[in-house]
Amino acid sequence: MSIFIIFCLAYIQNISFTMVSRSRNRDNVSYHAICSVFSNGIWFLTMRELVLAELSFFLIIPYVVGTVAGSLTGQKASIWIEQKIGAKT
Repeated sequence: MSIFIIFCLAYIQNISFTMVSRSRNRDNVSYHAICSVFSNGIWFLTMRELVLAELSFFLIIPYVVGTVAGSLTGQKASIWIEQKIGAKT
């Protein structure tokens, strides 16, 4: 079960990381603040789960696959949100 949890957290973590990275370069401070809270909260939960799993090396596979998939999803989600709220570079 921890493999699935790590995958899901890593996926969400990188969606949020990609969003906060992009939001830094936009003209919408509220958007950046929301993305920052989301990103830091998920990062904490992910690190907590990894520590509880004693950083088992076999978790690298679901973690890396989850972060790559999350990064790609986060880019598309960010572009969609930025268009909806009119956030400009």
